[in-house]
Amino acid sequence: MNKKSLLLLLLSFSLTNTLVAQRTTDTQLWLGLSVKKPLNNGFSISGQYRVRRTDNISNFKGSYFYLNLEKKINKIFNVEAGYRLSVIDNLLYNRYAMGIEAQVKAGNHKFIFRPMVQYQKQASSADIETSNNSKSYFRPRLTWKTDFTDRIEFYASLEPFYKIDNNINVNWWQNTVGFKYETIKNLKLNPYFIWQPDNSHKQPRTNYILGLDIELNLKKQKNY
Repeated sequence: MNKKSLLLLLLSFSLTNTLVAQRTTDTQLWLGLSVKKPLNNGFSISGQYRVRRTDNISNFKGSYFYLNLEKKINKIFNVEAGYRLSVIDNLLYNRYAMGIEAQVKAGNHKFIFRPMVQYQKQASSADIETSNNSKSYFRPRLTWKTDFTDRIEFYASLEPFYKIDNNINVNWWQNTVGFKYETIKNLKLNPYFIWQPDNSHKQPRTNYILGLDIELNLKKQKNY
């Protein structure tokens, strides 16, 4: 190896270490409980309650309440609309989202693409309507799923977040791996891990998220 190549290698190594050192990290814990119920005419409704602990799982971040409505159009396409209320540090965050999902099967594998538009508005608990602090994002998510056994399903997803403004850069990623285990009929445990590099702040950060959801799927009510 000549001197120029060695110098270039050392500079690249030094730059990489500098960028990593400037990036802060945080380990978080997300715990959730969700219920989903199918309705008539291809509709389904679901709700979830989630808590988050941040700062290396030392601080309680807040409570998150989700409500989603889905409509199955055909074997490939679904449309969905969602609302989330977040209660964080005596502030309320109202988030609305709408997306469409396309699913393709190949043997034992499923590939799902879901573009979504999200709008979030921040308000103090005493002044929900007059706050002007709002943000909108475009979230295209690609997911792979496969059935490992009759009760275990593995999945992984890639989801960049683009803030809807004049900047076309990715603000952050939400990359997830996990599995769902059906402990008893219609009840699943969903442990997962999220790698979340975030470039939306002056100092880039990376979140490492450990999560566990308990999912209850109710039966469709029969029509008599």
